[in-house]
Amino acid sequence: MMKLRKTNKPLSLLLLVLIYALAFMVSFRSVLELKISSPLWQMAIANLGATVIIFFFSRLVGNSGLYGPYWSVAPIMIAFYWLLPSIFMENVSVYQWLVFAIILIWGLRLTLNWILRWQGLQDEDWRYVAIRNKTKSWYWPMSLLGIHLLPSVLIFLGMLPLFFVFNYHQSPRLWLLIPAVLILVVAVGMEAVADFQLLKFRNTEKAENQLLHNGLWKIMRHPNYMGEMLFWWGIYFCAIAFFPVLWRLFLGPGLITILFYFVSIPVMDKRLQNKQCVSKTNGV
Repeated sequence: MMKLRKTNKPLSLLLLVLIYALAFMVSFRSVLELKISSPLWQMAIANLGATVIIFFFSRLVGNSGLYGPYWSVAPIMIAFYWLLPSIFMENVSVYQWLVFAIILIWGLRLTLNWILRWQGLQDEDWRYVAIRNKTKSWYWPMSLLGIHLLPSVLIFLGMLPLFFVFNYHQSPRLWLLIPAVLILVVAVGMEAVADFQLLKFRNTEKAENQLLHNGLWKIMRHPNYMGEMLFWWGIYFCAIAFFPVLWRLFLGPGLITILFYFVSIPVMDKRLQNKQCVSKTNGV
C-alpha cells in the first residue's frame, strides 16, 4: 500500500479522473470481450468491474474515499449507456431526454459538490475513518463489500427501471409522468439548496462549534438525505409512467431509503450529538 503524502488538489483531481476513466474503459472493454448480448447484463457486469478497479486503487493509496464520486458519476454512465442505441438510431423521445437531462443535472451537481469539499487523495471521509478504527485488520474486506460493492449494487438496482424506459419505446402516461418529474425536480432542488447552505455555513467560524439551523436545515434535520431518497423514488415513478408493470422494481429505491434512514441518518445524528456535547463542554 502506498504511503499518501499531502497532494495538491488539482493533481489529485487529475489522478482521480484518470482512475475513473481507466475503470470504465477497462470494464466496458471486458464486457465486449465477453460477448454479452443483453445491455442490461452488460451494464451489471461493467458496473461491478469498474467498482473492483476503483477498489484496487483505493487499496493502493490506502483511502476508500476514492469511491466517493462513484455514487453520482455511475448513474450518468448507466443512463447514457442504455440510451446510446436509441441516440444512434435517432429514436429518443422528448420524455426520455427529459428524464436523462434530470439525471445528468443531478449527477453533475452532486459530483461538483463533492469536489468542492474534497481536499485531495489524502482526504478520507470521517465515516470511513470510523469504520477503519472499528474493523482494524478487517477494514479492507469490509471496504470492498460495504463501502464499494454494496453502494454499486444499490445504484444498479435504483437505475434498473430506466433500462426499460430507454430501451423499449412507449409513450408515457402524462398524468403519471408529470408528478414523477416534479418529484425529481423537487429532489434535485432540495439537495442543491441544502448542500449550498451547508457549504456556505462550513466556511464560517460558527461551523466549528455550532450546527446549521437556517434555511432548509431549520425545517428538517437532513434535507440533503431527504432529497436523495426522493430522487431515487422519482426515477422509480418515472419508469412506472412508461410501464406500470415496473411497480415491481421497488427494491432499488426501497433499499436506498432503508440505507439512508437506518444507517446514514443515525450515524450522522450521532456525530451531530457528539458535536453538540463538545460545544457545551467548551461553553459555547
